[in-house]
Formats: sequence, C-alpha cells, structure tokens
Amino acid sequence: MLLTDETHLILIKRSLQMPTHAGQMAFFGGHKKSDETHPFEVARREFTEESGLHAKNIECLGVLPPVFTARAQAIVPVVATLSMSLDGFLQSAVSNGEWDDLMAVPWSELNNPDNWSWGLFNGRTTHKVLMAPIRARHYLHHKNQTDKTHILWGATARMVWNYLALYYQAPGRF
Repeated sequence: MLLTDETHLILIKRSLQMPTHAGQMAFFGGHKKSDETHPFEVARREFTEESGLHAKNIECLGVLPPVFTARAQAIVPVVATLSMSLDGFLQSAVSNGEWDDLMAVPWSELNNPDNWSWGLFNGRTTHKVLMAPIRARHYLHHKNQTDKTHILWGATARMVWNYLALYYQAPGRF
C-alpha cells in the first residue's frame, strides 16, 4: 500500500529476519486472502497487522496500475492517506516483526528526477532496476534515527515512480 500524507511517503525497511526481501525498502502490504474481494480489503488488513493500528487510521483512495516483479508476480498498489497525524503515526506504529524500520520520506526528495537512476540486479538473471536513494537526515524516522541512507529499488521504486508520474506528472524519462 502506497501510504502518504500531504508531504511524505511512508516506507518500511523489512526485517532482516524475513525469509524474502529481508532488509529491503517496502510498503505495508501482502498477499490477498481467499475471502478478500478487493485490494482495499487487503490493504486495510495488512495495515492493521503490520502497524498495530486500526484501519480507521487510513483512507484508501484508489489503485495504481499493477507492477510486475522480476518473478512476474503482479502487485496491485493501493494508494491510501493517513487519517491521523504523521507524528502520531510514527510514534504509535508497532512492528509485527515484518519490519525493523519505519520512515516518512518527503515527496520533495522523491519528486526530483535527478535522484533516480537505473542499476543492475544480479539475481537468477541480471536485469535493470529503477532506484533512488533515501538519504540520511532527509526523512523522518519512528525512532528519530535518521543517520542511515537506504536505497529504494525494484518493484517498490517502480510503484513510487508510477505514482509520481500520475500525481506530480513527473517526466517520463524512465
């Protein structure tokens, strides 16, 4: 779920203990259960499970076009806004073990095309991935520790870029 407020994008850093995507920048989210019929249901459930907060604290606005992972898995990004203050969210969200870090990145950092580039990912095959730095001291952190730089890349970066292209009408140079 691409979670935002007026000025920030909310990202998690997945726990190093997770069996997949350990340590990567990501969104709250996960797989659809068989009784869920709409991506909003999945987003609300995952938000509650992963933040420890009630789903009333978000408002689902819509969905972005699907993004496909390197393994050809479709991800349907739900766009949602916080219905509580950003400070309150950062102070009260509690990990269920899936994430080690929670941060709010200013859209002004992400909406600069010069911060974006292509890199190579060496997995089963080598392929190009979109990436952007989450620079130290340029984001808000739930533990007030902003001394680390992170890399936003892969499917999560592609979802952010797609949102920027739609919402901010970012240049389509990628």
